[in-house]
Amino acid sequence: MEQVNHPSHYKKEGRKECIEEMIELYGRNATAIFCLTNAYKYLYRAGEKENNSEQQDVEKARWYFNYVNKHLSSCVRYKGVLRLYNDIKRALKEYD
Repeated sequence: MEQVNHPSHYKKEGRKECIEEMIELYGRNATAIFCLTNAYKYLYRAGEKENNSEQQDVEKARWYFNYVNKHLSSCVRYKGVLRLYNDIKRALKEYD
């Protein structure tokens, strides 16, 4: 599960985890959009990338979606972001 939740390649020594730096550098809205489009990507290609199971891709999508829910939910109110959010929410329910 470490490959899904906090892979070591997303944290460099002496720095914060990549997603935390993204919030500081680019803001909450940009990071929310990144998370949701990344979740979309993982669902789109679930099980198609070599060495990634469908389950692993879905769990990665779920991680990004949950991150938005927990840390960036106020950013979802914008029309385009809200549509993306709802589309991913619906798609993830298919895997429950």
